Amino acid sequence: MTTVRQQLVGTWKMIDWRIFRGDELLDPPLGPVGACGGLLFYTDGGSMSATLSALDRAPFVEDSLDGGTAPEKSRAYESIIHYCGTFDVDETTNTVIHHVQFSTFPNFVGRELRRTCVFEADTLKLDTPPMNFGGQPLASYILWQRTK
Repeated sequence: MTTVRQQLVGTWKMIDWRIFRGDELLDPPLGPVGACGGLLFYTDGGSMSATLSALDRAPFVEDSLDGGTAPEKSRAYESIIHYCGTFDVDETTNTVIHHVQFSTFPNFVGRELRRTCVFEADTLKLDTPPMNFGGQPLASYILWQRTK
């Protein structure tokens, strides 16, 4: 029998992202699903990395890693979510636990982010417990497709 951990290992591309306020469907913070994308990696050694990004990110005028005006930096920060660290799996509840070490959202650092895993064919649906969106705890999920 294949374990949840074995099924997770690999590279995944975001294909859907849904946020719910009761029965109301909301756009994710990076914009409608067609305007954003992402990659998720799980390694055999227990490392993970997740990146969600707007697809049409404006470049800085100055091509310098330490460049960018305050408004450019603000727009850049608002158009990407990334975190990485290690992961564990609770096989009895089909839950992956992300142990965040680095993140564009500083409040994630040091946290355990729990996601319920639902596998179907070559897709992985990660359900999240309610998270704060716009000052409200809202349910969400991201649907990932295994890359070839």
